[in-house]
Order: sequence, then C-alpha cells, then structure tokens
Amino acid sequence: MTKENYIKMTQPFRDNDGLAKGIHIANKCCTGVMYLAYPMLLIYLFFFGKFSSYFSFTKALLVPAISFVLLSLFRKWINRPRPYEKFGVAPVIKKDTKGQSFPSRHVFSATMIAMTFLLMSPWSWLGVIFLIVSIALAVVRVVSGVHFISDVIAGIVVAVVAAVFGYLII
Repeated sequence: MTKENYIKMTQPFRDNDGLAKGIHIANKCCTGVMYLAYPMLLIYLFFFGKFSSYFSFTKALLVPAISFVLLSLFRKWINRPRPYEKFGVAPVIKKDTKGQSFPSRHVFSATMIAMTFLLMSPWSWLGVIFLIVSIALAVVRVVSGVHFISDVIAGIVVAVVAAVFGYLII
C-alpha cells in the first residue's frame, strides 16, 4: 500500500465526523460482541456441553489461548509498523500503539472465536455469523488506518489454520 492509497482510503472517515464515529462504533461493537460471546460459550461448554463437556471446555479454552500467545510473540518479533506510523497520517480510530501490526490480533481473536463456535458449539450457525462479523471487523481495522490489508488477512488465515489444526487434527 502506498501513502496515497492509504490517504485516499481513510480520508473520507477523517473528513466526516459522522463516518469517523460510525467506524469507531463498528469497531467497538464487532469487538464487544465477540468478546461477550466467547465466555458465554465457555460457560455453556463447562456446565452443559453434551460431548464430554470437560474435554470440550478445555479444548475451547486452550486452543485459542495458546494460539493467541504464539501469535502475540510472533507479532512482537516481526514488529511491523502500523499504517499511521509508516505514512505519518493519523488513524481514524484513536490509537498510538507502535509496531506489532502484523498479523491483526483483533481480527485473529474474532476469527478464532467464530471458528470455536463453528467447530465446538451446537450453534455452528453462530460461527458463520461471527465469521461475517470478523470480516466486518477486518474491514473496519483497515479503513480506520490501524492495519494494512495483509495484517487482517493474515489474522484470518492464522486463526482458521490454528482452529482447524487445534480442534480437528489434535
């Protein structure tokens, strides 16, 4: 992505307070829905899961947790600058974090939660809906200027691979 493309993509949101507020609300809502749904799924699996509930609960807890830690270590090692750092243009979402842009941890987490619903819950249809929410979050993170497109794509791909490996292969 070039600076010109970055500015062209984010400028409408910086120029319009209503659009900027909408992006901020979308970011909070997408993130909040996912982070509320996941503990509810864990509670359900712990107390009411049909297929060896303790095993399902443990898997639904450990696969995302281990994947999150490994992704966080990888991000720290890569330490890729964020678009607003690289191009010197303020992001739409207020953020001042330096580096650790690749892969997007927000998008990874949302996608991992969606995959957990898809593969580990009796409501796999919610997993599909949450995958759509994850994609919406990816779009929001890019147009708000806090991630590059490759950051969010990597977040989605890593979460899907980690979920398939962690839930289906192990």
